[in-house]
Amino acid sequence: MHNHGLHNHGLHRHGKWSSGVWWGCLLALAAAGGRPAAAQGPAETPIAPGAFPGGGSPLLTFGEDPNRQLVINGFGVLGYDYDFNTGKDSFADSALALSFYKGLSDHLTVFAQLTTSHGAPSPFLADVGATNDVATDIDNLQLRWQPSLSSGFDLTAGKFDSPMAIERDDAPLNFQATSSFTFDFARPVKFTGLAVHDALSPHFEVWGIVANGWDDDVDNNKGKTGGLYGLWSPSLAAHVGLGVLYGPEKDHQENDNRSAVIGTLLLQPAAGWVVGAESVYGQEPHSAVDGGIARWYGEMLFSHVRFDQHWAATLRIDYFDDVGGSRTGTPQILREVTLSPQYLVGGGFYGIFRYLDRTSLRLPELTLRLDLRRDRSSVPAFASRQDGVGRRDNTQATLQTVFLF
Repeated sequence: MHNHGLHNHGLHRHGKWSSGVWWGCLLALAAAGGRPAAAQGPAETPIAPGAFPGGGSPLLTFGEDPNRQLVINGFGVLGYDYDFNTGKDSFADSALALSFYKGLSDHLTVFAQLTTSHGAPSPFLADVGATNDVATDIDNLQLRWQPSLSSGFDLTAGKFDSPMAIERDDAPLNFQATSSFTFDFARPVKFTGLAVHDALSPHFEVWGIVANGWDDDVDNNKGKTGGLYGLWSPSLAAHVGLGVLYGPEKDHQENDNRSAVIGTLLLQPAAGWVVGAESVYGQEPHSAVDGGIARWYGEMLFSHVRFDQHWAATLRIDYFDDVGGSRTGTPQILREVTLSPQYLVGGGFYGIFRYLDRTSLRLPELTLRLDLRRDRSSVPAFASRQDGVGRRDNTQATLQTVFLF
């Protein structure tokens, strides 16, 4: 009876939250879609090192042929975290990444990224005592084949970011220092497998994915996860996506298939203003803490404003309802509000990209941002100053410096 009541409560609150978020996003979509497409830069695509004016390039390159050069660059992340609940604080060399890009032929390119990082400190009571050891990972390894340069069709093999996302795992591509609960629990971040992409028109793109599973470098069972995603761009300032995922995710088990529906929204109503949202519904049989069907809902909405060349701010609100407890370990509703004032310096490159994805906002060469974050749970899930005693709320501050090189 208790779980049933929580389930109904979650559905009721989720409906109110989802309605408010998406009505707001639809109003912003109408504003962005009505603006002339020429007011926004095109979606970013890789730039051949030889395509810069005068043939020069600010990137570190090797090789004589400008279209076959090996391009090397990367980013670093330094941070400081303070948890007001526990009083704990720490400086951290959070991440160091090196990326490599090379055109092997007119139709074949390779992109790879090695990342060494510390895991972010967890605010949850269940994670007290866990260590955040340094880990080195092949974060991306993509072999991309485009049979015709005049076509929008391409095939990618390897490890790649999920296209069904606004929030990313690489600091230069994000608008805040900390990640949302929707990012952490609701959907996969990476796939290892095959992705087919086709730009059917200037306004519509589709992806098909066959992969090992949610964030699995090595498959944990004999099945495969499949996904479909469509992205509609009524203008260069508005992008609306809808995707589905289905497949087995449990170790050594090919039944109890996990499914998820993911909606994405990215708008640029003005030159210095970006609005983004993600909405996720997922379920998995026999995965709730009581053995029943696990269900979860995630909603994330943010607004990013650049006031001038140096100053910016991001506000994010987030809601995650873990109805069966399968994603966080206990049935709970998590809410979050984060405000991030930021100071930006210069313009840089990440890989061989110059702009935040599908916007005209240039990647800063250096970003200093302060996340002021307030979390709340429906159960006492957060750590406190008393050993073994949880709290329903959590407040933290994260100061982060991201630099490109």
